[in-house]
Amino acid sequence: MQTTIKRFPAFLLVVSLVGCAGGGEKSAASGTSATAAMTAAAAPRGSTNVIVESEIPPSGAQNALEVIQRVRPSMLRARNGTTEETGVMDIVFYIDGARAGERQALTAIPASNVREIRYLNATDATTRFGTGHALGAIIVSTKR
Repeated sequence: MQTTIKRFPAFLLVVSLVGCAGGGEKSAASGTSATAAMTAAAAPRGSTNVIVESEIPPSGAQNALEVIQRVRPSMLRARNGTTEETGVMDIVFYIDGARAGERQALTAIPASNVREIRYLNATDATTRFGTGHALGAIIVSTKR
């Protein structure tokens, strides 16, 4: 009788571990695993510094500037504590590697022609393009 009593707590431990491990099993009602359902429900989102082509159509944007404003508005905000009101220059914009000037230049690029939009911080932008990128740069790559 004492052997049975000593083994009973070990049996309960095994049963509870097996029960906890079954979290990814298929539910009878839905036929899908709980993990797969949670993954499917989450909207795909890439890096905070990159907007990829697959993210553009769901935004409903008409041009490249609207894509940024709707998908990653943080790209347009100064990340070093300055604002446009202080008179500091804007983020520098590049289209297919060529300097485009102000952000309004992006309104001429249809969203359907955008392949990728990438934000570079001030250090990376200065390394790549030279001085004059105190607020960083945004590079728009189009489908040529």
